[in-house]
Amino acid sequence: MFRLIAHGNLKYFQIDEFSNTGLVKHCFSTKKGGISKGEFESMNLRFNCDDSQENVIENFRILCNDIGVDYRKLVLSKQVHEDNIFTAEKGDCGNGIVKPQNLTSADALITGESGVPLAVFSADCVPVFFLDKRNRVIALAHSGWKGTVKRISQKTVEKMRNDFHSHPEDIIAAIGPSIGVCHFEVGDDVADIFRAEFGDSVIEKHKKYHVNMQKAISQQLSESGITDKNIICSDICTFCNSDLFFSHRKTKGRRGVMAAVIELK
Repeated sequence: MFRLIAHGNLKYFQIDEFSNTGLVKHCFSTKKGGISKGEFESMNLRFNCDDSQENVIENFRILCNDIGVDYRKLVLSKQVHEDNIFTAEKGDCGNGIVKPQNLTSADALITGESGVPLAVFSADCVPVFFLDKRNRVIALAHSGWKGTVKRISQKTVEKMRNDFHSHPEDIIAAIGPSIGVCHFEVGDDVADIFRAEFGDSVIEKHKKYHVNMQKAISQQLSESGITDKNIICSDICTFCNSDLFFSHRKTKGRRGVMAAVIELK
């Protein structure tokens, strides 16, 4: 389960099933505990916005220091809502934070190396954590609606299998806080795309259609061979809990972002 950790003003989530392995350092941030102001208050981890780079870097330092990760080694990518997956190595440490951003398109990151912390970002989109307990492989995926339809989570598992010889029964996957079906209203065209890809079970009809991205991702993970007991869903809606999370829809885009972070010990 996702457990809220509070150290003073700083708040973030950790996943019991990941913590209990003793293999990783990890968290999913909230918007609490940083130094940013205004619409970015306070733990904004978004570069290339009206918040200062100094603020964002200090926020990374605060968050990562609390979980024992060196923020200067983080591997960040440019997320473009595609299904590209990048395998990170020691030489990629610092990419996008203390080194130039060299990844022009990667919405999922994988590594089998210790000391290579990965990060992906969201503010309603779905962060998905992966851990192969036996082969010591970790991954993160940023799954917006386009990435969900393109099955980025399933493709991440496939890459773990093909490149790292992971077995699905050894993988734990966790679906983080994100916009829930309660507030993810879509047009008929998007509903039709999800229905064609995942069936009627991921669609609800209110006044308009609503899509359950978490269910669509869980379906992908199950079809990949991950056992139901190893699929953890936070069931936390970022829109409903906008006091704790940045929500793109709630604030009509005027917001910071949260980060999912994971590192092999």
